[in-house]
Amino acid sequence: MPIGVLTNCASVLAGGVIGSALGHILPASLKEHLPTMFGLCSIAIGINSIIKASAMTPVVLALLVGFTIGHLLHLEQWTSRFFHKLVKAMHLGGDGIDMEFYITAVALFCCSGFGWYSTLTEGIAGDPSLLFSKAVLDGFTALIFASTLGKSICAIPLPQCVILLCVFGAGRLLAGVLTPTMFADLSACGGVLTMAAGFRVSKIKPVPLVDLMPALLLVMPFSLLWTMLMG
Repeated sequence: MPIGVLTNCASVLAGGVIGSALGHILPASLKEHLPTMFGLCSIAIGINSIIKASAMTPVVLALLVGFTIGHLLHLEQWTSRFFHKLVKAMHLGGDGIDMEFYITAVALFCCSGFGWYSTLTEGIAGDPSLLFSKAVLDGFTALIFASTLGKSICAIPLPQCVILLCVFGAGRLLAGVLTPTMFADLSACGGVLTMAAGFRVSKIKPVPLVDLMPALLLVMPFSLLWTMLMG
């Protein structure tokens, strides 16, 4: 049973509820600077993940090819439209939301490299401990985002649960194929996405995060092929 996945999603929901309630209490200056500080922390986490790469060549190829595919398919635009409709359908707001900021939250909760790494680990080994750690971080992150985005953040755990359950299932199916090298390169690829999210939250550079998401699907096959070629 994917206990870690469910705990992680429940933590995001709880953080969203608490953050939206506290949003009226927190000073405006604090709500303004908290996302910036979170962005800087994301950049630091991303750097720490990137240095774990087994080989940067498959990671860079996955990022370039993945971004090209995502951009040509307009994934960021479609995702923005989907969540705008979802938030309105769930009566959690809609028209006044900063969708660029909102999609950053979606990318961090649903498609982070550490999230996929942790979920694959639970799927393969049945160990939810990494996802428990991620649940604590995500709960606090959801609280920060909800202080600005309000209760609309509570719409994210639904697709997050679907995506992570798919990753969990893939881990169970591919347990005999995935290698530590592939995991290391996945972590590095996710680190680049986490850095990009930090740049976006801190308003340094508006990187189209969702367009980068196909890289997470490509990096492990690319890593396997690169290992075979170099071996």
